[in-house]
Amino acid sequence: MSAADEKREERILLPGRRARLVGHRQARAQLLRALAGERPHHGWLISGAPGVGKATLAWHVARLLLAHPGAALAEAPEEGVPEHHPVFQQMAVGAHPDFFLLRRTRGANKRLRARIAVEDARALGHFLSLTPAGGGRRVVIVDAADEMNRETANAILKQLEEPPPNTFFFLVSHAPGRLLPTIRSRCLHVALSPLPAEDVGRALEGVDALEGVDAARLEAAIAMSGGAPGRALDLAISKAPELWQEVERALAGQGAPETVIVRAGQALAPAEAQADFSLFNELMAQWLHQRMREAAQAGDAAGAARLAEALAEMRERLSALEAVNLDRRQFIESMLYQLAALVRKRAA
Repeated sequence: MSAADEKREERILLPGRRARLVGHRQARAQLLRALAGERPHHGWLISGAPGVGKATLAWHVARLLLAHPGAALAEAPEEGVPEHHPVFQQMAVGAHPDFFLLRRTRGANKRLRARIAVEDARALGHFLSLTPAGGGRRVVIVDAADEMNRETANAILKQLEEPPPNTFFFLVSHAPGRLLPTIRSRCLHVALSPLPAEDVGRALEGVDALEGVDAARLEAAIAMSGGAPGRALDLAISKAPELWQEVERALAGQGAPETVIVRAGQALAPAEAQADFSLFNELMAQWLHQRMREAAQAGDAAGAARLAEALAEMRERLSALEAVNLDRRQFIESMLYQLAALVRKRAA
């Protein structure tokens, strides 16, 4: 497995290895009150920006459901299930018999699949066909629901339509509007808001990946994170922010665009740079959004339309690149040349 795939798997499993839930008290209370009721709903959609803590909340509540099957969840301790508890340990290593994590898995080529495959949903179906080992609750987390292909989504929909008794589904979603309407309609929705900078910093305390990252860099990452600890972590350890800052300076006339564009393409092309590539594209999309707003506010409808077209093209090409493994360097360089041309056109 590539270094990029290892990093992706480490990130997606991190919420299961950390007991700490920072912030999101209102959302937590909403979930626990509802689940402690006489007829708790089985399907929950937890939405919010990438990295804001959706999976962390899902794991936190899942552990409480399995560790305290007969307890009043609304009165569960704020710290949740401690790390030394058997349920915590079993879930962290994927060994709890009443817990299932549905996520992207590796294919025959040992690489992470682009989508959650239908065979993984079939494995979930087998899990749900079994009698609960503890005789009580079962919990399923889908992380992230946005990554399901059509077949997988339909399989999950069937489970949500006919849920087994005492089984709870938590679907983590960055963009719930893109999910099947029928899936959304069968789930109660909990939307997470960005965290204050102080809470972002607290959430990152003790994260191994940040070892050696200096305080100034971490502080800058937190400031740029938009209230999402996961995004702050990415920004702190990735080379994408520096690359994008070089691009922005070049687009503003403070450097040779051609040199910077080639350097960015070379740096982001290797397979091990997948995480940097993804973050760089997020920063590029944010830049396009910001320029669109500025053009619209300035009354430049034609300029705003061109920027919107560039953003739509970027998303379309990214989807194609994911599907057929196209040349990432060519994608980065052609998009950046397109941005440079748009900047020149607006300045003319």
